[in-house]
Amino acid sequence: LRRQRQMCIRDRYQRRVHGDSRYKMIRSLRSLVPRAKVLATRDFHLHEYQSKDIMREFGVTVQKGGIALTPEEAFKVAEPLNPKGGLIVKAQVHAGGRGKGHLTSGLQGGVQICKTPAEVAKYTKEMLGYNLITKQTKAEGLPVKAVLIHEGIDINRQIYLGLLMDRKYGGPVILASKNGGMDIEDVAKNHPESIMIEPVSISKGLGPEQAAKIVDKLEFANEKQRTQAIEQLQKLYKMFIGLDATQVEINPWAVTPDDDVYCVDAKLLIDDSASFRQQKYLKMKKSSLASEDVDPNEEKAEQIGINYVGLNGNIGCMVNGAGLAMSTMDIIKLKGGEPANFLDVGGGASAKQVKSAFEILTSHPQVKAILVNIFGGIMRGDIIAEGIVSACKAVELKVPLVVRLTGTNSQEGMAMLEKFTKETHGKYNIITANDLDDAATKAVKCLKQIDHATEYTSKLQYLSLIHI
Repeated sequence: LRRQRQMCIRDRYQRRVHGDSRYKMIRSLRSLVPRAKVLATRDFHLHEYQSKDIMREFGVTVQKGGIALTPEEAFKVAEPLNPKGGLIVKAQVHAGGRGKGHLTSGLQGGVQICKTPAEVAKYTKEMLGYNLITKQTKAEGLPVKAVLIHEGIDINRQIYLGLLMDRKYGGPVILASKNGGMDIEDVAKNHPESIMIEPVSISKGLGPEQAAKIVDKLEFANEKQRTQAIEQLQKLYKMFIGLDATQVEINPWAVTPDDDVYCVDAKLLIDDSASFRQQKYLKMKKSSLASEDVDPNEEKAEQIGINYVGLNGNIGCMVNGAGLAMSTMDIIKLKGGEPANFLDVGGGASAKQVKSAFEILTSHPQVKAILVNIFGGIMRGDIIAEGIVSACKAVELKVPLVVRLTGTNSQEGMAMLEKFTKETHGKYNIITANDLDDAATKAVKCLKQIDHATEYTSKLQYLSLIHI
C-alpha cells in the first residue's frame, strides 16, 4: 500500500512537473483499457539491453548483440554480428521516442542503422557523453552513458504487444494491435478499433488455447509464424509473472521474410514492492552500465520507512497520510505555490524518523519553505514537535517552517514549538497555523517575502556596483 500511494502521487504530479515524462508510455497503455485503472505501484525500470538479456533467459527470440561504453567497445561488439539486416545502434536511456529524438552533439536520432562496425563506432562517438532529448524527456534530455548494438532484421510485418496489470479485471491484461512499430498513443487515437484487450486469469495463467486465440486475432500468415507466436507469447507471460512485472511492452513484435517472429524492442518494468523476490534484477538495475535517473532521497526515505517522492517545486511538505498529503499539495497549488515533494511519515513515526524526514526535505536544492501538516490519530503531536525541534538543531534550519498540528497531543506539540522558538530567540523561523488553509497561505506568503528580499538585495548590489 505504501508503494501504491507513492506511485499515485508521482503519476499525478510528475506530468505537471516534467511534462511528457518517462511515465507517459505506461500511463497511455493503462488508458487503453476502458474505464480501468491499473494497480498503483512503483516500478523499477530496466534498460532495453537488460530487458533483452532477461528475455533470452526466458527463451524469447531477440536479436544478437551487446552493450558498449566506448566507440572501441562498440566496434568489437559489432564485428561478429551479421550485417545483413544492418547493425543497429541504440542510446540507452529511460525514454521512448529515441529514434525521433536528437542529441546535444547535433546527431539526429538516438537509434541509427549502420552497415559496418566502423560506422557503428562513428555513431557511438556522437552519442556517448551527450544528452538525448525526446518528447518523453525533460528539456535538457538524459545523458547517454552506454549504447546497445545488435543485429538488424528485415521486417515484413510489425505488431504491438503489451502485458500489464489491470484493476478492473483483477489481474493481468494482454494488449495487442496489428498496427505495431508506431507510438501506441497514436494507435489508440487514430485506430482504437485495432487494439485487442484480453484479460488473463491470474490463477490459471495463459494456456495454449488462450494464447492461440490471441495470436489468431492478430492474423499471422502461416503455421510457422503462428506456432512461434504462441510459444513466445506464453514465454513472455511466464516472464511477466515470474518477474513481478507491471509492464512488458514489445513494439514491434516483428515477422521476418523467413517467417521468424522476433521481439525487436522491449520495455520492462518490475514492481519494486517485490524486490525481496527479485534481488537478482534489482542488483541488475543498480549495477546498470547505462544512465539512471534515481533520486537518492527516495532511497534514503525507503530505508527509514517513510514515503518520499521528489518534485520540482519550492515548498517542502511533511504530512501523515496519503490523502492528507494530496490535499496539502493541492491547496499549495491553489494558493499559488509549488510543492517540492510528497512526504508521508505514516501513522506511527518516531521523533528520529521526523528528524530524518527534515534532513531529506532540506537537502532538496529548491526548497525555500517547509510546511508540516499533521493530523494526530495514532501519530502524536508532541512526538512530531520533538522531531521538529531535534531536526532544527541538527540541520541548522535556515528556511521558514510553517506547522499545523491537530488531533492527539496537538496542543502539547504546539506549546513545545513555541517554547523552543522563545528559547532560541527566534533563530528558527517557526510559524504556527490554525488550519490547512491558513498553513498553505502562510507558506506561500513566506516564499513571496523571500523572493522580494532576494530581488531587493540584488538591486542594492547592482546599484553599489554602478556607484563604484
